Amino acid sequence: KEGDDAGVGADMALAPDADTLGILSVQETALAREMSPMPPIPGSPTNDYADDPAAATLGQKFYFEADWAGPLQMDSRLGQEGEPGKVSCFSCHDDQTFGSADNVGIGSRFHPRHAPGSVNAAWYADAGFTWRGRFDVMWALPRAVFEAGAIFNSSRLRVAHVVFDQYRAEYDAVFGDHPLPDLADEARFPATGKPGDESWDGMAPADQEAVNRIVANVGKALEAYQRRLQRTESPFDRWVAGGEPLNEAAQRGFSLFVGSANCVLCHSGPFFTDLSYRNLGLAQTGPNVPEADGGRFDAVGAIAGDPFNGIGAYSDDPAAGQPFIDGVEAQTDALMGRFRVPTARNAAISAPYMHAGQLADLRALVEFYDEGGGPAPTGVIDPSLVPLGLSETEKNELIAFLMALTGDPVDPALTQNTANP
Repeated sequence: KEGDDAGVGADMALAPDADTLGILSVQETALAREMSPMPPIPGSPTNDYADDPAAATLGQKFYFEADWAGPLQMDSRLGQEGEPGKVSCFSCHDDQTFGSADNVGIGSRFHPRHAPGSVNAAWYADAGFTWRGRFDVMWALPRAVFEAGAIFNSSRLRVAHVVFDQYRAEYDAVFGDHPLPDLADEARFPATGKPGDESWDGMAPADQEAVNRIVANVGKALEAYQRRLQRTESPFDRWVAGGEPLNEAAQRGFSLFVGSANCVLCHSGPFFTDLSYRNLGLAQTGPNVPEADGGRFDAVGAIAGDPFNGIGAYSDDPAAGQPFIDGVEAQTDALMGRFRVPTARNAAISAPYMHAGQLADLRALVEFYDEGGGPAPTGVIDPSLVPLGLSETEKNELIAFLMALTGDPVDPALTQNTANP
């Protein structure tokens, strides 16, 4: 690789004591330095409570709270059909990245997509949240999750009542500018209901507004907690900084990652993703996976009109949320079958992979890309996907590098179920 080094200054190498074992070119070491360390966590200007410790403490309770879940619609590991109070955020986000080992989420019933990890999720802020990027701000997502039949099968009124009955003092201590109304008055605040339900539609607009505010604030507390779920310093980062070197296989895997395998085309920068949405030609296969999923196409039309988005009445800085809304793509057929490019960080502990968990492990993941992607049953496959022709040794080296992107574990205190009884 001596020819690759021509004209590249020594100041572009890794830390002076970073050991490349004589494997990497100067260009490759320069790329490594551009991909580490992780940048500071992005701000969340539409959520005034995003970095409030008290809000994060309350958000952790909410993350493990199950009482606001409606009845299960099937028998599952969570309970028997018809049982309420069996689903929490942790039900689907329960592994080392606060994701799921199931190929698709299991809530009230099967969800059509794999549950992505909450760990490091805040770094997706510039692209939106969920596989389809349906939400422009993280705090908007819980309201939809609560009312999704496949997940919580609940309603905003039920959520508000749980907050009132079990978290009143803690909620008012954090969100004192918007204290809880008297939800004990069930003539004004029925036990359950959401837009389209007779119980909700018959409420006074001011009372509806108060409940919406509660649910938005629950989302803001949940965001504050999830922003603390970080696994950012990995063996790769310590090596770049001059610490313990990666082994030979992992370094050769990095060379492939940024070189002939061209993983870096999409998994670039310190977060190891370009935050784009792409069609990999994935077939809709696997247990409980629906026959079709439009992906990004189905999401973009709903973002601007969501009353809980970053420019709406519950945003703490609508002006800060406007650029994201302005940048959302038009809903064209080109978006069919596109899903978020996830970070490659923590990939080794994030199986299964892809939007419906179609690929079971890192070996299946690498072989999928080696074959040039899938058959594109929905939409048009990304033209960058081509067969790679990797040898078995090279596949193993790529896997070794991906394993070196596993960050240090989340603070154990953040993994505890602290929900109020």
